[in-house]
Amino acid sequence: MKYSLTTILLLFFSFSFSQDLNFDDIVKLKTKNPKEVKELLLENDFKISQEHFSKEMKFGDILFLSKNKIDDEIPTSISFYYEGDDLAKNRISFDIFNQQIFEKYLSQLKKSDFKIVSSKTEKNITLEHYKNETTTIEVKIRIVENHFGKQRTFYSFYITDNNYTQTKYY
Repeated sequence: MKYSLTTILLLFFSFSFSQDLNFDDIVKLKTKNPKEVKELLLENDFKISQEHFSKEMKFGDILFLSKNKIDDEIPTSISFYYEGDDLAKNRISFDIFNQQIFEKYLSQLKKSDFKIVSSKTEKNITLEHYKNETTTIEVKIRIVENHFGKQRTFYSFYITDNNYTQTKYY
């Protein structure tokens, strides 16, 4: 009985305080306003690391970091970019450092309604572009070698609207 209670409590705390953002959840951030994005990511145990907003230019960005630095189960950082109230100009960028989690997210992308439209590899960087009816996703795999010959692989996703063009402010 004592072991059962301990196990139940352990499972409760591990599930109730774990971050559980799947790929679809992150893609949907693109359709939300900054307040909704903040609420959702703060509820999922992220913290705001940086936030910029230009009232004059009406654009901003928010950088969220995982509070759990050892949790490789989720993106370690998520950047949300927005321009005024035009949700079509929202962009999401996020990084993953764990290959298994990257492959899980890539698998979710490939199982969704996104289709690959281009792929190229140059100088240790692979870029793939996926599109559906409304959204474009750039997947980047970058291999970096340090001075000691060790390699580290970085994975990132950049999500925009298909018709996104940067606003010219100057």
